[in-house]
Amino acid sequence: MKRPLAVAIPLAFALVGCSGGDDADAPDLADLPENDALCLDGDRADRPVIDWIEPAIDLAVDEYGDPEFFEISADRQRVSVIVSVDGVAEQLFYCASAGYVPATSLGEAEGSTFAPDSVDFDVDTIFDGIDEELDDPEIGDFAIVGDGAGGAAYDASVQSDVGGVLLVRLAGDGTVLGAQAQ
Repeated sequence: MKRPLAVAIPLAFALVGCSGGDDADAPDLADLPENDALCLDGDRADRPVIDWIEPAIDLAVDEYGDPEFFEISADRQRVSVIVSVDGVAEQLFYCASAGYVPATSLGEAEGSTFAPDSVDFDVDTIFDGIDEELDDPEIGDFAIVGDGAGGAAYDASVQSDVGGVLLVRLAGDGTVLGAQAQ
């Protein structure tokens, strides 16, 4: 199965009743400034900006109508959205008040996808299981990917104090389902 590189290497992150902060209501594209710095020119949050996922989904729906998503991921500065458009994977970035990066083509679109309404995680509890299992975890990113059956699956990348990275599979409520060294 061919997948664009950005889809094959998750950036990582996820939502149950995704309730965001002040940026929860996505503005129209026309109201957002284009960000020429790939949304990397702003401050870095302590954890992935998962409360920006809902507005990023809204932005993609504004742009594409009813898109099929390959991946939605949040790092500490932005949310990446990768959708399938007429057989081509396209990626855009959302960075709240700092704007957005217009979509760019990533090549052929093939692989598991999910609809916007498949995203169902709790922004308030998604990292609770990781926090319970690990002492002071450094969560670098969070990703939502297709589960192969039309639904969404969630994972987070956690940096170890001794240098490794764990990919942690999560349920929508934050329950840890499994972990794998990267």
